[in-house]
Amino acid sequence: MVVFVNKLTLNGSARELEEIYAGVAAFFAAQPGFVSYQFLRSESDPDVYINIATWTDEESFRRATRQEAFRVATRVGRVSTGDPHLCSVVLSGQAPS
Repeated sequence: MVVFVNKLTLNGSARELEEIYAGVAAFFAAQPGFVSYQFLRSESDPDVYINIATWTDEESFRRATRQEAFRVATRVGRVSTGDPHLCSVVLSGQAPS
């Protein structure tokens, strides 16, 4: 499992960024190997968003992001600057059921 994390800082419209990410989420949802995502907005700095996407493996992530449809959907550079990282899970947990 790999996790893609991207910190985005607004330099344009928040509404436009959220609309772009809705399109990206729809694209990813249809891709083999995609598990889940969260698109978060900072409570302390509303100009900061965090995108977290979980994939079964790095190759699935790379295959999805190499597609032309991904490049068309991902226009975030128009309204934000990103700091992307592909990460390996070191520890994880959840509350007991």
